[in-house]
Amino acid sequence: MSRSAEAVRRIQSSCDAILAEADRLPAELLHWHPLPDVWSVMDILCHIEEFIPYWTAQTLGAVKHPEREWGRNHADEARRAAVANTAARSLAEVTKNIRAFAGQSAAAIAALTDADLDVEARSRNPRWGMKPAGFIVEELLVVHLEKHLGQIRRSETQYLKDHITT
Repeated sequence: MSRSAEAVRRIQSSCDAILAEADRLPAELLHWHPLPDVWSVMDILCHIEEFIPYWTAQTLGAVKHPEREWGRNHADEARRAAVANTAARSLAEVTKNIRAFAGQSAAAIAALTDADLDVEARSRNPRWGMKPAGFIVEELLVVHLEKHLGQIRRSETQYLKDHITT
């Protein structure tokens, strides 16, 4: 299996698992914050909704224009706006968008060759420096989604622990 095909498989699998988890959660858990500075499940979903198309576009940009910098930091306005006022968002809308963006991302990444994934470009984030486009796919899409699935599951476990009396 090619690197891009494996990335597509993992993106789709993670998105399916994330959306299945979110769909079965009690409504009050979607907006519950485990701690004041920890994102709710809806915050996480809205973040995913924003970053899938963002990091897909950054990957494609790095492949087509390796002379240009790619990426952002945690203070990026679009990133911050995605998790602002998430209580006003509906799960159905966010789910629909994640599914659509994951499909678009999968199609774009599936078209990349191993040579494309090896193209290097400099990140705006000094933490990363020069990285191949495959790094963006692997770390900022695939692993990023997998980490957020774990975060959603931890939130559910914490919620049940805090709200179930014996």
